[in-house]
Amino acid sequence: MPAIFTIVFIYSLGPDLYIPAFRVFMAFYFALGVGWIVSPAIALAFGMRPVNVVILLVFISSQSSLIVSANYPILEKIPYLGSYMNRLRNKAVEIIEKRDMVEKIGYLSIFWLMFLPIYGSGPNVMTLVGRLLGLGWKRVWLVITLSATFRFSIITTLIYLGYISL
Repeated sequence: MPAIFTIVFIYSLGPDLYIPAFRVFMAFYFALGVGWIVSPAIALAFGMRPVNVVILLVFISSQSSLIVSANYPILEKIPYLGSYMNRLRNKAVEIIEKRDMVEKIGYLSIFWLMFLPIYGSGPNVMTLVGRLLGLGWKRVWLVITLSATFRFSIITTLIYLGYISL
C-alpha cells in the first residue's frame, strides 16, 4: 500500500518529478553492480533536489527490504532450498541464544555491509542475510533503512558537490 500511495502521489506532482523518479528506479534495479551510484547521478542530472534523491532512494531500498523481510517464510517453502535455509537459520538462532553479543554484531554487520557500496550488498541481499541469521524482520528492515539513509546521503552529497563525477 505505501508503494501504491507513493506512486500516485509522485504522479500527481507532474512530469517534472515522475520522469526522473522513473529513471532513478530503473537505474537502481537494472544497472547491475552500479545502480547505487548511477541512480543519484541520474536524478541530479535531471534536476532533482538532493534531498528528494535521498528520500526516493531510501524509499526504494526500504520497500525492497520490507518485501523480502515480510515474505521470507515463503522462501522457506521452496523444495530443497527452503529446508537448507531453515537448517541454517536454526543453527544461527542456537548460536545467538547462547551469546547475546552475536545478535548485536549481526545487526552491526548488516548495517556496515549495506552501508559500503560494494557489489552484492544491496537491500535484498542484506535482508536475506539478516533473516538467515535468525534476526527479527522488523529490526532487519529498520537497520537496512538506516544504512540506506546514510549510504545515499553520502553518495548524493559527494556527487552534488562534484567530488564524484561520472
